[in-house]
Amino acid sequence: MYPLGFVYGFVLGGLSSYCRSLFGELIPPGSEAAFYALYAITDKGSSIFGPAIVGAIVDRTGEIRPAFWFLAALVGLPAPLIYFVDVDRGKEEGAKLAEIIEGFKSAEASESQSLHEEQGLLASENEEDESRW
Repeated sequence: MYPLGFVYGFVLGGLSSYCRSLFGELIPPGSEAAFYALYAITDKGSSIFGPAIVGAIVDRTGEIRPAFWFLAALVGLPAPLIYFVDVDRGKEEGAKLAEIIEGFKSAEASESQSLHEEQGLLASENEEDESRW
């Protein structure tokens, strides 16, 4: 049991760092805060669900050893998925998404600016009307 715990603890730190850096490569430029916030939420969510599932396994079987097989599956199954991630394609698609997001932001900014200008014109017209009275 101790060797398995050692291997799990030794691998988990490096795997977590690698996944976070890979995730960082795929984030659209300019949206880092939003995507890392999502990463943090899912990371904290796993801190809730993981122990709950391990507890359920221990309650059902009466021992902790099957829970280690569950944890081994959680560490081992994503490895092939990470292997098949095309980082270059992800970077390109992230850059395209950043352009789309920036287009929405600039469109919203121009709409907001024109709205402020219209309100400014209305305010100046109201001031002119008030000055006449």
